[in-house]
Amino acid sequence: MYPENYEKFEKIIERLREFTGLIIVEGRRDEESLRKLGVRTEILRLSRSPLADIALIASEYEEVMILTDLDETGERLAKKLYELLEGLTKVDIETRRELKFIAMKDIKGIEDLYSLWESLSLRFWPPEEGI
Repeated sequence: MYPENYEKFEKIIERLREFTGLIIVEGRRDEESLRKLGVRTEILRLSRSPLADIALIASEYEEVMILTDLDETGERLAKKLYELLEGLTKVDIETRRELKFIAMKDIKGIEDLYSLWESLSLRFWPPEEGI
């Protein structure tokens, strides 16, 4: 990640931590990565469930964030979920787009967010001498 994108990345992580709606991810490791980052809101995994069923559950929430992986499959899933949820609830797909723009070369999916955050924290903000 370019150093100029690190602050943007930190803001995205903070947004994830403060989000109070439902976050939709692809699988268990995605959820685990978000939990390690301090995300406390509800997370729904796609995990082989029909997208229509996921959309039905998600439509019960005031706000939904779609955080599918940054690959082509994740892109298709995000687009389809957005189409299913549009008009039923407020849908945040921008956070995923921002992540893709600034971190796609560093991570393949949401499951890699924690390790990227941890490595950047060590690289850009090393502890002071003697700590």
